[in-house]
Amino acid sequence: MMTVELVRFNALRNALYHTGRRMTYERWNRIFNFAVVVLGTAASGGIITYVGFNPIWPAAAVAVVGAAQLVFDFGRSARDHQSLQKEYYNLLADVEAVVIPNDEQIATWNSRMTRIAGDEPPTLRALDAKAYNDALDALEFDRGERLKVPFFHWLLGGIFAFNGHTYNKLSALPGYKRPAEIAPS
Repeated sequence: MMTVELVRFNALRNALYHTGRRMTYERWNRIFNFAVVVLGTAASGGIITYVGFNPIWPAAAVAVVGAAQLVFDFGRSARDHQSLQKEYYNLLADVEAVVIPNDEQIATWNSRMTRIAGDEPPTLRALDAKAYNDALDALEFDRGERLKVPFFHWLLGGIFAFNGHTYNKLSALPGYKRPAEIAPS
């Protein structure tokens, strides 16, 4: 059975995940828009021929960057994640507004969370694991509950889904010691 703590945690985790995805897509959108403007201006302004480059290359770059911008539509993806982020934060606000929730309220919140999840694009699991850790920290859970995200997953998590990989809790890893068990040096 879902508890209010789990609903709160999962709503925050999902909100943080979509915040991160929105910020990434907004960044890519700005970079590509900037590249189209700069390359287009350089190509049409004669700067390229003045510097000694063949003007075909900046024109080709404008075409490629512009096509990528249209095909990948980073702005739309950012708006999609912004909408999901807002829905999860609204759900979290509703959870926080009830001092002593009953089972029916918890079930309703869990149902809402499932409906919101139905509108989500496929999840990038490494980024979801990072959002999981961020939510644990924000809600002051035990640090041993954090997930171990391998370096290459952390590095490439925005590109690859890493489906099938199990992210283990730190407390389940060999040699893990709780912070209280570590002697001060």
